[in-house]
Formats: sequence, structure tokens, C-alpha cells
Amino acid sequence: MKYCNATELLPPQLLQELQQYAQGETLYVPKVKRESWGKGTGAKAFFSRRDAAIRSQYSSGVALGQLSGEYFISEDAVKKIVYKKGATNMKNEIDYSKYFWQNDLVRARRAKPEDWKHHYHHLFNADDRFFTDYEQELPWDEETRKEAWENYIKSNWNSDEQVILVFESLDGKYVGGGNLHRIDERNGTFGMYVHAEEERYAIAGAKLMLNYAFNERRLNNCTTGFIENDTIFQPVFVKLGFKLEGTRRQQVFHKGQYWNENFYGLLADEFNAM
Repeated sequence: MKYCNATELLPPQLLQELQQYAQGETLYVPKVKRESWGKGTGAKAFFSRRDAAIRSQYSSGVALGQLSGEYFISEDAVKKIVYKKGATNMKNEIDYSKYFWQNDLVRARRAKPEDWKHHYHHLFNADDRFFTDYEQELPWDEETRKEAWENYIKSNWNSDEQVILVFESLDGKYVGGGNLHRIDERNGTFGMYVHAEEERYAIAGAKLMLNYAFNERRLNNCTTGFIENDTIFQPVFVKLGFKLEGTRRQQVFHKGQYWNENFYGLLADEFNAM
């Protein structure tokens, strides 16, 4: 801070006015408030628009690496933008009127690492876990499950053989999810998994995925298997039009007995005919 003699700095008239309020004292004269950074050059507005565009694309499923290359910034910089606390919720600014991943009931988006909490509750339902993975897995703790889900999402983020989605109601509430897996482009085959809080959400989300697989990826045959007496997942696929194609007898061991595995399939023509 620099000290100056008022007699050397101020005009006589202003000095006399000042002496009516203070004499023989040291005063601090603050600087005039400057404009915020980038306001005058337009840089602030530019970066604001850029960050909004990045958050919008990320919420629509564009990968971090792709955004990094498109905007010539590091992935860490992209993460800071999309995870910024208090950032504008871009969902309110997206025009969903012609959005492909949406129907009258649900909207689908790419699954994210932070979605692990929505899947964690399945660990405590023995029937869900058995009918999903054909096994009764060893116990998990919350931190281990979180890490496993994050690794699963990150390892498949840019995969052409595994598409992992989350289903939300049209007002943004999580209602379920699913994936397309074992995608074989050469033979036009793939598998599908779907789950939801309510059957209607599972069916609505599955239709979005099947439409994408059959009518965008040019795949032709979706196959999946269920353990006999599965009342959780099998009914959803039957309502989607899947047909029983065969049974492998006593294929899976669980709770002291062997269980049959039933195989179902759906063709593109059958799906589109519905």
C-alpha cells in the first residue's frame, strides 16, 4: 500500500472539503470496483456457453474422452465442468421433443459411475441376484460395490459390444436400467438385460433398447436365458414378444438342487411387427 500527502495529490477545493471530515489522519482510498474477469472481452460468456454445451452433451451420453478431444481440453478439465457443484441442470434446457431415447413413459441415458447407489439394493435380494447371474455371490460391502460398479462403467464406456443404460421417468427420477451385451455385428446377434422398479418401466426401457439394436445397429436376433420358475425377469421378456426356443436341463445348481435354463429369442421382424 502506498502513502501519499493529500496536499500533493488533491486539488485545494477537494482538500478543504476533505478536511471537514478528517485532519491529520491516515485514510485508505479503495480502488474503483473492476469488472469481473472476461466481461469486457466476452471470454466469460464464451466459456459459459462452452461449459453448458459440454454438460448438455455429457448428460446425453457423450463420453469424457470424446468431449476432451472435441473441446481440446483434458479429461480432468471436462470432469470439473460436468461435476461442478451448483451447475445448471442441463436437462431443463434440452429439447426432448425429438429425442430418440424416449417414449411416453421413460427416457434412457448412458449409465454413469455415480449410478452405483441405484443398483446396490439388489445385493440384498437373494432371488434377484440368483436369477440375474445364475449364482449366489459372496457378500459385498458398500465401498467395494461402489468401486466395482465404477470400474464396470468405465471399462465399457466406449465399448461397441456392451451398451449400459439408465432409465428415468420423464421428470428425471431413476426408475431402472439395462444393457445390451454380447453384441455380434457379423452375425447380428445380441443379448439384453433389463430391470426396473415397476414392470411397466422395464418394458418401456427394453423397447427403446430393442428399437436401437434392431433398427439402428442392424442386429437381427436377441437371445437371452432364464432359470426355470423365474418370476422376476422372464415375464417381462414374454410380454415383449420373446419366444421359448429351447431348454438346457439341470444346468445351474442352487439351494441344493439343479435348475433348468430356458432360452428365449426375438427377431427384428417380430419386434417391428408389434
